[in-house]
Amino acid sequence: MKSRLVPIVLGALFVNCIVIAYVLTKSMTASSSSAQEVIANIGNNEITREEWLSKMEERYGKSTLEDMINDRVVDRLAEKNKISVSKDEIDREFLLIKAVYNSFYEDEGTTEKEWREQIRHNILLEELLTKDIVISDNELKSFYQKNKDLYTFDDSYRLKHIVVKEKSEAERVLKELKDGSSFEAAAAEHSTDRYTAPYGGDLGFVNEQRDNVPSEYIETAKRLKDDQWTTEPLKVSQGYAIVLRKEKLDGRTFTYDQVKDQIRRQIAMDQLGDKASVKTLWKDADVSWFYDRKNKD
Repeated sequence: MKSRLVPIVLGALFVNCIVIAYVLTKSMTASSSSAQEVIANIGNNEITREEWLSKMEERYGKSTLEDMINDRVVDRLAEKNKISVSKDEIDREFLLIKAVYNSFYEDEGTTEKEWREQIRHNILLEELLTKDIVISDNELKSFYQKNKDLYTFDDSYRLKHIVVKEKSEAERVLKELKDGSSFEAAAAEHSTDRYTAPYGGDLGFVNEQRDNVPSEYIETAKRLKDDQWTTEPLKVSQGYAIVLRKEKLDGRTFTYDQVKDQIRRQIAMDQLGDKASVKTLWKDADVSWFYDRKNKD
């Protein structure tokens, strides 16, 4: 049974991108003259900033406001109920996301800081939603024993690669990298792996148990340092590869005591099912909003 946290985090981060873009843009309309600014021309037709923002509000306004309310509801009720999240909890959850669920990618749109903040928010939300649900120690321990593989992982490496057909082409790519080209740009331009090339060749975290990457990659990763790539083309079944090691995670097993709170939340959230929604907390936080008034008009 996989954690419910991963899809929640991914969805929330996507929505946050829309929120940020919308808020930043909206802030630029402080004066009426700014609102009437023409931002596009189609022949003799014009699109003003006011029209553009109105369309954005129509499409994203309700969901954006709802997300802002949700964030504040969680923070307010967490403070009211004296619920907090420790750095160790965030570190542990983040480590599991990277090593076990292989869902972490840091890029220009999603930084590690944002991942950590979203993890903190979601732990608070789950604690609030499940605070009245009691799970016995026997059930918690039974879950841990049956799913111990979810809390155990071997040494893992976050790798990126560039795959080309000919050795001579791989050598040219290596020269580009040595001359200062970024690995991600080189992967997007040269790699024949159509699944990873658009993402800078990112394979995520891999280990010796993964059978979808060449075994040569793992052996190579063991010899590399973080942010170091192979200096010679690596012969693989698809041709020749250049491998970059971004990060190493040392293997470990989380003890029952370390993860029992997470297990309790997970079982309780599964019991709640469709009722596991932040909207159920709005009444406790005394929320009223524009769309309630709008629907009454």
